[in-house]
Amino acid sequence: MADIPVAIADTNALYRLFTPKDPRHAAHREALARTGHLVVSPMVLTELDYLLTSRIGPSAVMNALDFIAGRAEARRFEIPDTATHLRSAMAVMRGYADADGGAGVGLADAMNVALAAAFQTADMFTTDGHFRMMRPLTGQPAFRLLPDDL
Repeated sequence: MADIPVAIADTNALYRLFTPKDPRHAAHREALARTGHLVVSPMVLTELDYLLTSRIGPSAVMNALDFIAGRAEARRFEIPDTATHLRSAMAVMRGYADADGGAGVGLADAMNVALAAAFQTADMFTTDGHFRMMRPLTGQPAFRLLPDDL
C-alpha cells in the first residue's frame, strides 16, 4: 500500500535498490513499495549509470534502466525535464555553498531539492546526510529520508 504519495529519488537509494547484496537493500525495497510515485531526475540516472557500471558492470545498469523504464511507462516513476528547475537548483547550490566543509552541495542534490518543491513533497528516497541539513523550499521544516525515517 502506497502511503507516501510522491518521493524524489537520490542516487544512493537507487544504487542500494539495485544491489541485492547491500545490507540496506530490503529496507529500500520496502520504502519503494510504500511510495506511490517516484520522481527520478536525469542527473540521478547518470550518477546511477556510473556507479553500477564501475562497481558491478554493464548488465546491472541495463537491468536497473529496464526496471526504471518499465515503471516510467506504467506512470509509477517519472523522469522530468529539469531545464525549468535549473535556476531553482542553482539557488539551492548558492544557499549551501559553505556546506560540507566548503565543498557545497552538488547539482544532483540541489536538483532533487528543486524537484521536491515542484512536486510538493518533502519525501526523499535517500540516505544522503546532505538532506538532513538542507531545508525544503516549500516551507516544511525538514525532509523525510526514506527508508530511515519510516
